[in-house]
Amino acid sequence: MVITFKDVSFRYTDKNLLDKVSFSITDQDKTGLVGLNGTGKSTLIKLIEDEIRPQSGEIIKSGNMIISYLEQEPDIPLNTKILDYVMKNNDKDHKVNDYEAKSMLTKLKLDPEALTNNLSGGQRKRLALAKCLVTYCDFLILDEPTNHFDNDMILYLEKYLQRYNHGLFMVTHDRYFLERVCNNMLELDNGHIYTYKANYSEFLNLKALRLEREEKAEKKLKRLLKNELDWIHRGVEARRTKQKYRIERFNELSKIKFSERKGFEFDSVSKYLGKTIIEIKNGSKSFGDKVIFKNFNLNVLRTARIGIVGDNGAGKTTLFKIIMQQESLDSGELILGETLRIGYFSQHFDAIDENIRVIDYVKEVSSTIETLEGTVTASSLLERFLFDANLQYTMVKSLSGGQRRRLQLVRVLAANPNVLILDEPTNDLDIETLEVLEDYIDSFMGPVLCVSHDRYFLDKVCDELLYYKNGEINSYMGSFSEFIASDLGTSSQAISKNQGYKNEHKMTSKEKNELYDLEHELPKLDEKMEGLRKELASYTTEYTLMMDVQKKIDELDAEILTKTERYFELMEKKES
Repeated sequence: MVITFKDVSFRYTDKNLLDKVSFSITDQDKTGLVGLNGTGKSTLIKLIEDEIRPQSGEIIKSGNMIISYLEQEPDIPLNTKILDYVMKNNDKDHKVNDYEAKSMLTKLKLDPEALTNNLSGGQRKRLALAKCLVTYCDFLILDEPTNHFDNDMILYLEKYLQRYNHGLFMVTHDRYFLERVCNNMLELDNGHIYTYKANYSEFLNLKALRLEREEKAEKKLKRLLKNELDWIHRGVEARRTKQKYRIERFNELSKIKFSERKGFEFDSVSKYLGKTIIEIKNGSKSFGDKVIFKNFNLNVLRTARIGIVGDNGAGKTTLFKIIMQQESLDSGELILGETLRIGYFSQHFDAIDENIRVIDYVKEVSSTIETLEGTVTASSLLERFLFDANLQYTMVKSLSGGQRRRLQLVRVLAANPNVLILDEPTNDLDIETLEVLEDYIDSFMGPVLCVSHDRYFLDKVCDELLYYKNGEINSYMGSFSEFIASDLGTSSQAISKNQGYKNEHKMTSKEKNELYDLEHELPKLDEKMEGLRKELASYTTEYTLMMDVQKKIDELDAEILTKTERYFELMEKKES
């Protein structure tokens, strides 16, 4: 199965997103697509999905190709049982058994019997992913699949896709994920596609070589253009003695647009911080019966680089809200320094006036920011975070979701904070913006606290972790990968960043027999469950009988889930 783009072009307003792009991907490829926010990654996916048509060129797909697509923000219907939603596209040619779907949902921490009405954004994403993974397809397309996932789920998905034997095409900012899953990279840059038969680290090496070659070629072209310009300026008499093609060549050279690549690094200046910055003494917080933390002590120092990790719903954002005084402690004391200026980058999109220009949105906070290089204007700050001169005077309504997220970040930094609190800063940001942010944090003259599930970002930025476990917040000195490799961070799915997913143990004969038995037993249990449900539905007033049948249903449901979990464990061992 092959998807081929042949001289495909697509413009949006005045921007050329795709300029005569040609490439092919096969169902043997696990392809990662990278590029700046707003460069056309989502447009390229929509073209593959036939949601939009190219303005020129053609897209050729092998006949009868089945594509399964995980959107960045899935639309999930209400009043639908979660299991029914996952099984929706089940067909006789590629039948999925209930127990397979239930097992996948359990792995992704979703209740198969619950309704879709009250799902969070992260739960909706996990549900849509479960549907994609259990539904047969020739190509699986994933748009930011790790957003809103905690570490265990990211590791599970990574492992699943490593052994996935169909075509895979995905957009993600998770660099470890790209490194471990992909064997093919596409880079979208200024309307052009560059292909690399490589994983992420090798892609970086090949890209560096490409940029070096382009820089040398541009220097040669600029020298040639200067020579031609000098000749043109010699005057009419000199031009009469030369061939006409010289003028024509000059005109052609003058049309060339050189891609100026600027450095975006800059250093913040030290801003006054008193002896006390942020301190919590014997702090406790609960919501009803759920303990978020108890007797927690925290003293943030000037040089702190603290990452905060834990399962979704553990209360990481709650800690930030307490520091920002949006929530209060149940007991204990919060002490904030008098000179504190916190830059808080929330994981949620702020409401932005869509009819304001990008630069004006930043200037509402400040027109300048102080750096070691001197005073930087709002325009220069925007440029360093990849908003060029044209984009700065664009209305906010024309920005992509990722560009809006980047704009929010610039506004936070423009306020000249002396403490940074970042809640899931990597969500919806492209890799190049993350690199700019990482460089900024590296030079930031104040403490940084961040919640993130991006393992690469945590490894690069943080040297201390606060981790949630059993209603307590504990401290770990070291990188996130070291934490995962330690006993403290080890879970049933946790690995160090260098371990890979190698399984040292082959299946025993006993396990093979057990798997064989489960494959035959689970469908029979599903049939038994169906019979019990029909029996329950047949009763109207026989309450004692109804209670007896319901008890049998509950017991059978527990048995099915237990055996489904075991089936999935054995299948993982078999396939690895």
